Amino acid sequence: MAIVVEAFLDLGRGDENPLSPSSYSAGYRRVETGEVICTVELSVPIVEAAILKRSNVSIIVTPGGSVEVSSGGSAAHEQIDDLVARAVTQANLRMEEATTSDLESLLHRLERSIGLVKDAIARTPAAL
Repeated sequence: MAIVVEAFLDLGRGDENPLSPSSYSAGYRRVETGEVICTVELSVPIVEAAILKRSNVSIIVTPGGSVEVSSGGSAAHEQIDDLVARAVTQANLRMEEATTSDLESLLHRLERSIGLVKDAIARTPAAL
């Protein structure tokens, strides 16, 4: 019977602070038992640089107002007004420690965006 193994990458194995690990453990383990066959400790910057180098993240805003994010074959989309609604909840504003200046900046950007959309509508032929 063949031994079936799988590759693994564990975050911060044995690190004192699990929220800020200094290393990853990578290696192979037996599928049936979980027994580790071999392992190597890799520093966080090395692993994350390698992952990001091979990542392809795309973020777009569609003409219909949807924000679409895709990465590694998976995708998600949200309506832009839903994102704004979540951003300005009391809980989020408190968590982000948002200031009046932050909210005024957001308002300015949204007003500018509205102007850009109105300009695009004015340039769009009636046939579209």
